[in-house]
Amino acid sequence: MLAWSPILIQKIEIDALGFVLRKLQLNRHRDTEVAPHAHSHAQLILYLTGEGWQLVRGRRHAARAGDLFSIPAGVPHGFVVRDQSRPVSLVLDYQLAGAARVRSTHRRLAPTTLDELNVLLARVPRKGRPTLSDYPAILAVVARLLEPPADQPAPAPVPLANRVRERLPAAASLAALARETGYHRDHLTRKLKRETGLGLRAHRDQLRLSAAQTALRETSSVADAATRAGFEDPNYFSRWFRRQTGRTPRAWRDEA
Repeated sequence: MLAWSPILIQKIEIDALGFVLRKLQLNRHRDTEVAPHAHSHAQLILYLTGEGWQLVRGRRHAARAGDLFSIPAGVPHGFVVRDQSRPVSLVLDYQLAGAARVRSTHRRLAPTTLDELNVLLARVPRKGRPTLSDYPAILAVVARLLEPPADQPAPAPVPLANRVRERLPAAASLAALARETGYHRDHLTRKLKRETGLGLRAHRDQLRLSAAQTALRETSSVADAATRAGFEDPNYFSRWFRRQTGRTPRAWRDEA
């Protein structure tokens, strides 16, 4: 038997901008303890009433109305009730697409935010498949839960050039890298040129040149340096290196 009684449960499939919402559920605890367990998806748990201790990875965190916990997939978590309290909690099951990661966090929502959420939840039907008119309230609940605290600005977006350069060493091709970042290769090149003055190939050449120069300092073989820099043909590597620096690999190493 479940350790809680569902008050509201909506199984939803919303996939937008890399965020996949699976379920929105409102639970009233009926047992004094929820044994530690884990899920294949991430969860947001917001306590609306009652108090106790939220367990995350074996550690206790005080939990009462307004406490919001972010639980990544696979992380053991549970709950212990305090005194005779029977907390009501809002649980959001979700996933992030791609390589994005969910961090384990705990913060308190402002009383005004909690009041707004209660008003929004009152507009969500308690059962049945949600209709199109229900989605604004559901999405508003999700948005309020995910927004950063007022005193904590949202993290600055990672510059496109940084994301590209992080992926370049492992990319099978420039076209494949462009697809991973969500662009056509030509479009990505234009965006990089506007941002940094260098296109996609030029960024790759910079990284390769740095790797080649490091390899030339550490080995006496030009062929080995070529391999370490990602070139299969040492002769092509020598021609390419000369175009980049104006000197042959051997001459550059002798002068370095």
